[in-house]
Amino acid sequence: MRMRSGSVPVPAEDAREGLMTLVRVRLMVATLALPVGVLFRPDAGEMPWPMLGWAMIAVGVLSALFWLAARLGKGLAAQGFLQLACDLILITGLATATGGRESQFVLFYALVAITGGLMAGLTGGALAAGGACLAYAWLPRLQATWGPPVSSGATWLQPGLLAAFLGVTGVLAGVLGRRVRQARAELARTARELDRVRVDNDVILRHLATGVLTVDAWGSIAYLNPAAETVLGVRALEIRGRPIAQALPERLAPLVALVSETLERHSSRTRAEIDVRNARGITLPLGLSTNLLTHERSVTGVVAVFQDLTEVREMERRARRQKSLAELGALAAGIAHELRNGLTPISGSAEYLQRELKLEGETAVLVGLIATECARLNRFVTDLLGYARERDPVLAPIDLGAQLATFVQSLAHDPRVTGQRLQVRLQKPEAPVTVRADAEQLRQVWLNLSGNAFEAMSPGGTLTVRLVGDGPRALVEFSDEGSGIAPEHLARLGEPFFTTKEGGTGLGLAIAHRIAERHGGSLLIEGAPGVGATVRVSLPLVADPALVHAA
Repeated sequence: MRMRSGSVPVPAEDAREGLMTLVRVRLMVATLALPVGVLFRPDAGEMPWPMLGWAMIAVGVLSALFWLAARLGKGLAAQGFLQLACDLILITGLATATGGRESQFVLFYALVAITGGLMAGLTGGALAAGGACLAYAWLPRLQATWGPPVSSGATWLQPGLLAAFLGVTGVLAGVLGRRVRQARAELARTARELDRVRVDNDVILRHLATGVLTVDAWGSIAYLNPAAETVLGVRALEIRGRPIAQALPERLAPLVALVSETLERHSSRTRAEIDVRNARGITLPLGLSTNLLTHERSVTGVVAVFQDLTEVREMERRARRQKSLAELGALAAGIAHELRNGLTPISGSAEYLQRELKLEGETAVLVGLIATECARLNRFVTDLLGYARERDPVLAPIDLGAQLATFVQSLAHDPRVTGQRLQVRLQKPEAPVTVRADAEQLRQVWLNLSGNAFEAMSPGGTLTVRLVGDGPRALVEFSDEGSGIAPEHLARLGEPFFTTKEGGTGLGLAIAHRIAERHGGSLLIEGAPGVGATVRVSLPLVADPALVHAA
């Protein structure tokens, strides 16, 4: 940073650019103004054409040297005064060779005064004007010694008038130069402040967990922050500048319609909820607000702020389920007890008849049907009682990796696995993954999830059990290669008595849900038709397994 007159800070880059601009202006003057000056007053003494040519060559050489010196960036202030001094010498030489004070080139002294003022303020303007006045005062002596004779002693420009003109010109140029530098400094500060605000805003928008999408007044996408890219499954670089209806895929049509409606009707929307689909075709609920962007009462675009409501809706669904489950549990316990009281004598009577009587024909079929249905109802009652009972888990440190390894080994002898040639694979980390849980209840969860997977897969399928222990929670995934889950069924899975299987009770996943939640975890189901299903069970990890085991 360098200081010029008026205590206005000027960056070195600006000073160097100013010197280069002076070099360019000097070359332009040498190329155009000198010939024009000859044509302006061809009568002012005998024109020494060789002298004019040498002057132009001198300007070119000095300009090249000044250009190189400015590029080096050393002693920029001294370079500026050196250039002004060389300009005074060149102008004085031209005036001496073309008639002294009668020469038309004495007017070029004003250019030096203006340049000094613009470059160095009042001080520079005054010094440049003073130097020009001294050079003009010495012109008669220089002309008498070195210049050609003139026709008369009268001058067309009085010395006092020229001195006043140069002084006023230098002062005015200095004032103008100071104001220009002040304006440039203010613009630079404003630009830095705007850059800082822009950077701050960009950083804020980039780190927002909420998606932000803006379109201009013509409906073209102007901005998309990273959260919006993640939620919508698109890339900003690929869609920016394109009309929103063409840039966003069909699966995001509700979003396009709402933003377009806001832009067309000039009507903002607050807390709207829409359903779109992500890149995998899964329904994605969005909470959305749109607002008009205006400038001087003119609409310049629309900003849409949205957030993925999947977790919120899942929490609402859990809350509703917990409320209904609490009410249903008490009712189920009473119903199951009464059903079992009635089933016991019916089942016993059917078994007695089969054992004591020689039944044949339709009678044997009917009695066998009674026994079969009693057994099925008894299993249903058992599941219902298992769901209704609120047995508190007996918590103890469990190595999930070891438990899952034992469980997967036991599945190798399951008739459903051997009969359908299914495969079960386990993926787990080498390090122990420890949770505090009831081992029997967790095994019941694994049995329910694996049973559902086996029933969904065709012969030769693979069930992958994956354990991840990163972060504060353990994640157990059961991924099958079955027929998948219809979108309309996905939200209801885990509700008591809802099932898509023939002969199912719909209590297996409900029991698994309850066990996971009673352990401080959660159970989530993902899937789509034809791509299988994945069930994720999340459980809190033990902070320090070594201390737990030691205790």
